[in-house]
Amino acid sequence: MLKSSLLLLLGFAMTPPGCATVAQPIMCRPQSQRNIIFPKETFDECFLDEEQKIPGTCKLLQDCPAALKQAMPKTCYFVKFDQYVCCASNSCQPKVLFAVGGHPTLPREFPFMAALGWRSNFDQSIYYRCGGSLIAPNFVLTAAHCIDFGGQRPVIVRLGGDNLTVSMDAVHHDYRIRRIFIHPGYNENTAYNDIALLELEGHVPPILRPVCLWQDAKLAKKDLIAVGYGQISFAGLSSSQLLKVDLQHISNDQCREYYSREQLPKGLAASQVCAGDLSGKADTCQGDSGGPLVMRLDGSTWYLVGITSLGQGCAIGPPSIYTRVSSYLDWIESIVWPQSEDQTVDPTFDLRISF
Repeated sequence: MLKSSLLLLLGFAMTPPGCATVAQPIMCRPQSQRNIIFPKETFDECFLDEEQKIPGTCKLLQDCPAALKQAMPKTCYFVKFDQYVCCASNSCQPKVLFAVGGHPTLPREFPFMAALGWRSNFDQSIYYRCGGSLIAPNFVLTAAHCIDFGGQRPVIVRLGGDNLTVSMDAVHHDYRIRRIFIHPGYNENTAYNDIALLELEGHVPPILRPVCLWQDAKLAKKDLIAVGYGQISFAGLSSSQLLKVDLQHISNDQCREYYSREQLPKGLAASQVCAGDLSGKADTCQGDSGGPLVMRLDGSTWYLVGITSLGQGCAIGPPSIYTRVSSYLDWIESIVWPQSEDQTVDPTFDLRISF
């Protein structure tokens, strides 16, 4: 749902030390999920039969190959648009290579890419359900609606943009989340101010260079790229391989035509930016939420212009909506780069007590 000029760029972009200047563009698609209330508890155990003799595990529909072959799989519950079904305990995750309209990324093409992980109630394994962007050695920017996924908060961040199951290094770059900052104007019942910061335990190595923040409301070019590990189709399979998808910036005036007041009570805000492929061939999807919408300038420097927030289906025509990063620079700077000790902001959640 979501997708050049080179001059005017120096003065418009904010480049904290060590901004990512890594090869090639293209992108995967992000899309958020709304209007379905998260359950406040998650239940991982279920039964496949009515007599409750065959135990199973509640999993995302796309993570249960057996359920994908059934006309009416047994549903455990919904998390927004994500359907969790009762899956045979020995059912393994399918291997996925491509996203809808997306292409596999090159190794470390997007070193600032972050995958947010949740711990399973069933076996303590980590499940990655949202994306994010490294903007400083110890801070990741993501969507606020990702923080309370099914009544649980993310506990770990995997960085580098590697395959989630196979790393190009000896070990994965995993970091515990230290503190979470949700924008004070965010309301889970609306799509506005959908932005949050994650402070990490420790600083990342120099090889994982942060992405630069685009500073101006006006973009320097129309061509954009979305990146993520999300689903390859609506209610479809997720990808362990990082994917990228080419999108075009869609003006807010044009984007408004696709969203009703029921979806956006206050209309499309200036703090939101739209991108997509109006032909319906490329888009972001569930699982891409919180991930980066980026613009590449000078052939090497990546600028973060948006955070995947919400959309309608996946690659069906309407553009997706992203949180416009330039609208929140003051809030971001007050937390990541405070001017003094007196100006520190209290976190929404402090996860150190749960370590």
